Amino acid sequence: MSIKAELSAGTPFESGLRAALAALADDDADDDGIANLDELRQGTAPSTPNEARPMGPDGLDNPRYRIGDYDPSFAFRRLSTLYCGRSPSYDEASAFAARSPDAAVLEQRLSEALDRCLATEYWRDEGLLRLADKRIKPVRAFGKDTDIIIGDVRVVIGDYEYDYNLWRYALTEDHDMREMLTAQYHLVKSADGSFQKVTGLIEKPDPNALAGGQPVPPERRAGLLTTQWFLAYSTMFSPLPRVTGAQAYRAYLGADIANNEGLRPVDGEPVDVDKRGVAHPRCANCHSTLDPLSYAFAEYEGISLTLSPTFGVYDPARPKNRIPDWDATRQKSVLLGKSVSNLVEWAKVAADSDEFKRTIADMFFHHALTRGARPEEVEEFNSLWQSAVADGHSANRMLHRFIRTHAFGSP
Repeated sequence: MSIKAELSAGTPFESGLRAALAALADDDADDDGIANLDELRQGTAPSTPNEARPMGPDGLDNPRYRIGDYDPSFAFRRLSTLYCGRSPSYDEASAFAARSPDAAVLEQRLSEALDRCLATEYWRDEGLLRLADKRIKPVRAFGKDTDIIIGDVRVVIGDYEYDYNLWRYALTEDHDMREMLTAQYHLVKSADGSFQKVTGLIEKPDPNALAGGQPVPPERRAGLLTTQWFLAYSTMFSPLPRVTGAQAYRAYLGADIANNEGLRPVDGEPVDVDKRGVAHPRCANCHSTLDPLSYAFAEYEGISLTLSPTFGVYDPARPKNRIPDWDATRQKSVLLGKSVSNLVEWAKVAADSDEFKRTIADMFFHHALTRGARPEEVEEFNSLWQSAVADGHSANRMLHRFIRTHAFGSP
């Protein structure tokens, strides 16, 4: 109404709006003690009384609802956009903003709104899966839907839908998110959209394709680390799967060795078992961490074209056959300072680590805020991932904690 009054002299809206807003900047249209311009700057409505006031029972003394700190209405709009894939409707925003003297009521409304969003097709089939892209690295040209045909053979090296299925399963409902690395099963999507666990081998579905299915035996599986796609794409023809180890370390433990992150040198390493010159002083610092963590992947083939082509299979003889100086008594895999005897143990150490929990929390943080935690947010960020054990390693419960952080609810 104030803007309308300023424009009542007949000034065209387009040309007069700027002057009208400037004239009203220092006014208080809703008489709540906050100037119109200040309310706009902090994301509240100048026309709604008390919109910018603290809403907890402790009033101004309640730090959760201090002006410029945590804004439940803003948090509601943000979570709707992120996890429902759309902005809230006017009616939804109005219903949420209906004032209550009890801060617990507002938190409950946020929690219920998040539950609704996390159950939507958008989050399960789109938003969540996009967070997996840089970890799974899909390439349509070599996936099950490839249109590349040589002779009568379809050039499929793996079906990454299995990878996305496990990712979605591990990070939805109250499933244990560690199973993305420890699962010894695969998930097949039924016609009704539900997932069925398959514990045995999955045969190649298309006899005219190079690969497909899941050939690694269940007892040698380690979730997303042993799918046919991950092994074929990451290892390819490499004797020692350094790229595979580095990608697993980066994607699930948040450390990029190429950027000198997560270095934990192992005494006596690198040995340079494949004669690649990695013992050179310029290389040794990184490879003293990378090579030991990669040894566990050496028994898993990427792509082999000898005899008949094979993709992403387990072969215990592979290290001896493919790596010139391999010595099973010497090449012991080490991850995060812990010795592991095989990739299944490697995955268990990784999944139980602080690094894994912190990486998942950081992924959600960047997804929501397009940045990591600022110095003043480190304490609540640490609390977020450190609560994973108490929350049963549920990603959904982590998100419930996240939407209540000041970082999430601050405009």
